[in-house]
Amino acid sequence: MDIAGLGRYPNADPLVRTIIEHDLERNIVELDAYGFTVIPPEKLGAPPGFTDRLREAILGVYTRRHDVEIDDHRTADLPVPNRRYKQLIDEDDAITEAALNPVTLAMARWHCGQSAILGVTSSIIKPRGGEDHLMLHNDTHGAPPPQAAYPHFVNTSWVLTDYDSVDDGPTVFVPGSHRWGRAPTPQEAEFWREGAPVEPVPLQAEAGSLAVWGGNMWHGAVPRTTPGLRVTLVLGWTRPYMKPVHMWQFGGISAERVERYPELTRVLGLNHHYPQGDERPEDRPVESFMAAGQDQFA
Repeated sequence: MDIAGLGRYPNADPLVRTIIEHDLERNIVELDAYGFTVIPPEKLGAPPGFTDRLREAILGVYTRRHDVEIDDHRTADLPVPNRRYKQLIDEDDAITEAALNPVTLAMARWHCGQSAILGVTSSIIKPRGGEDHLMLHNDTHGAPPPQAAYPHFVNTSWVLTDYDSVDDGPTVFVPGSHRWGRAPTPQEAEFWREGAPVEPVPLQAEAGSLAVWGGNMWHGAVPRTTPGLRVTLVLGWTRPYMKPVHMWQFGGISAERVERYPELTRVLGLNHHYPQGDERPEDRPVESFMAAGQDQFA
């Protein structure tokens, strides 16, 4: 029985069709059971060479913003810390295309509804060395326990260098923690300490994959000991009532890019009903925003 084909659930039907079209059923099961999944490159439908383009775009933003040079990412160190790493959507076509990839959008909207907004774009460029771990946390920031069973936020991260082992400095996850309804305690957060009560698992993925996890998922990261750089594009999506990290309406996106990629009007919330002001455009529909309060997939 083709339930999506009945057309009775217009917010969920296109998501289900995309999931089936791209063979993502296993990934949906993993998201439900474990809280995270890795979608391999062959399921993303990106054109040949896209991973290299996207990685070079991320490194290009870093070199321009910090006025430094990077030779080969497989052997390079990071000349200076990557402090200017956010608000990337207007920097390169490859970054825009990664955000608008049909599988990326399906994962964002599966978690946060058809009205999901791209609330943050950022990059991770991690060199070898250093003893710092990233403590376990979840991304449902500012929400006290018990946290809602459905996500307010989802991370869709393009993995642009191989994560073969823990030596590559990957993200780590605590499977099933997305169902616990709270953030980690300080003792749980420092997972590398002897006697820590939780033991996360490292993400394994080949370059060009998409790693996906919802906002309630406990995750952190370990130091990199492999030569070269770990490069990741992070796309964080929110439900429309959340305050985004980037207020795209007030800068950070050019009219020229929106004209070339009209889906950005919806994806970045440029036609969102809020915030309002004296010069608020009249083409911001309230109906879709109100519908999001009635249906998890709206």
